[in-house]
Amino acid sequence: MSSWLIGGRGSYSCHVQAAPSSHPARALGDAIVPAGVAVTLIGLLGDLLVHTLNPEGHAHEPLIVLGRGNNPWHLVLFFGIFLTAVGGIRWAGRLRSDWAAMVGAGLALMLTATVALGGFVGWREARESSQAQPKLAAATHIHGAAAQPGAASNAAAVAGDGVEGAAEFGGHSHGTAGPTTQAEAKVLAQQLTAAKTASAKYRNAAVARADGYVQVTQFIPGLGLHMVNLGISQTTFDPSRPQVLLYEPRSSGGLRLVGIGYALQTLGDTSPEGFAGGSDVWHFHRNLCFLPDGSVTIAPSAAACQAKSGFFQARTAWLLHVWVWKSNPNGVFTETNPQVF
Repeated sequence: MSSWLIGGRGSYSCHVQAAPSSHPARALGDAIVPAGVAVTLIGLLGDLLVHTLNPEGHAHEPLIVLGRGNNPWHLVLFFGIFLTAVGGIRWAGRLRSDWAAMVGAGLALMLTATVALGGFVGWREARESSQAQPKLAAATHIHGAAAQPGAASNAAAVAGDGVEGAAEFGGHSHGTAGPTTQAEAKVLAQQLTAAKTASAKYRNAAVARADGYVQVTQFIPGLGLHMVNLGISQTTFDPSRPQVLLYEPRSSGGLRLVGIGYALQTLGDTSPEGFAGGSDVWHFHRNLCFLPDGSVTIAPSAAACQAKSGFFQARTAWLLHVWVWKSNPNGVFTETNPQVF
């Protein structure tokens, strides 16, 4: 750039050196790009870490990416973050300075950790989902003492027999498991998927209460805390409309959905026709007293229960527990779940 000064005896030119192309404000603006990428990766990495280190405590939270059942747009988000991170790494490499090399290395490390943890969490959830399917080959349900050959279907159990016992629930009866064909197993898998999809929103217990579910039992190890919706018909079986939800308490407070249940009324002592095949084993309880505080106990008579302001049931409907939200090593339809405690 030049300017001309006119005066005195002649004209003189004064040359001013051009300013350098780089400017502190521009450099700061450029730094926002890798900073934003780093913050995004830190947030994503932190989310994956809490799901990895405490999967049950964050089971109600949808994963940002790569998790089972996620919005497919989350995968687009992940791919966009990946491309942005690669661009940030290349940008840092072009600066050819020590600090830029450190920034690029940090971005590369966080990107690698994010992809690795995302893939691991997705793989683990897929594995847990497959483990939650019923163990059809070992579907026979054994309650209390070992089942005797030729035991009659729907025979009444001796009061106090089995893990529940007379002290908690009195005498109750079970159906008997039967065979499941390959065709029935295919239908069963579809029914369980429908049941899990329909109950997913009830991982939030507040949503369950808003939909009409009320607490009717305290938390019982192996069985869970029961919430029942009396507005759902007990005469028709629909896998996508469970009458019962099973919860366990979280160590940090609140409730975690671990299973669902069905309650059906039938004529006589014939257990309901529920899921496809013979692996679903139904049961019922006797002499239950449901108390106003949401707990249940046994009572010798209706009068004794009413004296506690409770609701007495001499015999419940046929009941079925389905452990679709917390795998049961003894089978998806086994009444008690040793992992619920």
